[in-house]
Amino acid sequence: MAHGLPRGNPQEPVTQVYYIAADPVTWDYVPQGRNLVSGKAFSAMEQVKARPGRNRLGSVYCKSQYREYTDGTFTKLVPRPGDAYMGLLGPVIRAQVGDTIKVVFRNNTAFMASIHPHAVFYSRGDEGVAFNDGGSGSDGGVVPPGGTHTYVWQVPERAGPGPGDPSSLGWLYHDHSTGMGVPGTNSGLVGPMVITRRGAAGRHTVPRDVDREVFALFCQFDEGRSPYLKENIRRYGRGQKIDTGHRDFAHAHQKQCVNGFMFGNGPAGTSDARPALVLRKDTAVRWYVIGLGGRNDSHSPHWHGNTVTVHGHRADVVTVLPATVVTADMRPDNPGNWLFHCHVDEHMMEGMITRYRVE
Repeated sequence: MAHGLPRGNPQEPVTQVYYIAADPVTWDYVPQGRNLVSGKAFSAMEQVKARPGRNRLGSVYCKSQYREYTDGTFTKLVPRPGDAYMGLLGPVIRAQVGDTIKVVFRNNTAFMASIHPHAVFYSRGDEGVAFNDGGSGSDGGVVPPGGTHTYVWQVPERAGPGPGDPSSLGWLYHDHSTGMGVPGTNSGLVGPMVITRRGAAGRHTVPRDVDREVFALFCQFDEGRSPYLKENIRRYGRGQKIDTGHRDFAHAHQKQCVNGFMFGNGPAGTSDARPALVLRKDTAVRWYVIGLGGRNDSHSPHWHGNTVTVHGHRADVVTVLPATVVTADMRPDNPGNWLFHCHVDEHMMEGMITRYRVE
């Protein structure tokens, strides 16, 4: 389930090495083609978000995705069958306090791209942000199409859990290459990072006191601000003269989703009866709930059927804002299929709803 294996004793500082590329992908927000929460065909309101029509493209888009490879040849992907529910999210970057993270990054897209990490310690040349002052490291590790850059980040104490935190904390990494990263993040370039307290990590740098980790990104991807906009119109516009300035276009292409899926859809194998995410009853589950996006991305993820603890407080709803991560612990005790959705009414009705199963 986890990659970036430690080189050496997990209790000693090591260098965690990852080979990650920004790859162009074809993405479907609703691969099952219907509302799996209601079990019905899309309603007229839902079709605006999920189906092609006048001045709208539908559910399939060219996007970018961070994907992990086995080595620097970037020829063989690291499989993640147990984490298929993560959808569009990039691979989990893991480290323990005191470690060094080394990411060999290849940009396979047609646009500038980078990886900007939160919390860890980096030099200006490994920040993933370009500067215009002409000084040392002013390219910031921003990578042109076809290029490669090796990021090196240190993991100091201040990147790990504080005194009142659990044994690990979630952070995120994302594109920050152009336009303050807005085009790249709207194209899909975002992933999670987990930093574990010194001495608390076990095999695969996963915290020892956790049986399962779950990652959930609540985000409105604005396809109207994606660098792939022209290509998407060419491929999926069905020959229409698309008016990108019309408010109906803007509304239809703001995709309220969880991990890149809408209306309870998910990877292959997801069905009305069986969600993609399955948890075991009475196990220690750590959720990393991530927010990203713009002014409409204030979200209130709500778990049906079970509760979580956050900083010692019991809850079944948390709040995430853009570029924040909430780390929440659950011990599921209630078997069945349960909803997990944003409780902002408009977001939920427009697709930001999924399910999980407890067995």
